[in-house]
Amino acid sequence: MSARIARDKIQTAWVERTGQIKWRPGVGFPDGALPLCCGTAAAIRSALKARAWNGKCYAVPGMTDRMSDQQAYERVERLRVNLVGLSNDLVSYFSGMNRRDV
Repeated sequence: MSARIARDKIQTAWVERTGQIKWRPGVGFPDGALPLCCGTAAAIRSALKARAWNGKCYAVPGMTDRMSDQQAYERVERLRVNLVGLSNDLVSYFSGMNRRDV
């Protein structure tokens, strides 16, 4: 994980089953959601603005709550791969967990 992201600045973005993307401070995500990435709020917002803004909210491109779980998961993974590495302030969720105090 990038040493540039201070522990008090790290946030986690996650995807709800509807495809909507949300984030909050810290490393963790709600039950029933999938982790997307970790980083600073500015890095998350910037990366998602270009790839996942649908005009109303941040959402996984092409994902709906009517598609199969496997199809939805594949859409989330495609977005995750495209996001991670765009910025030194944006990393995978699992890298973010490695810096967490346990």
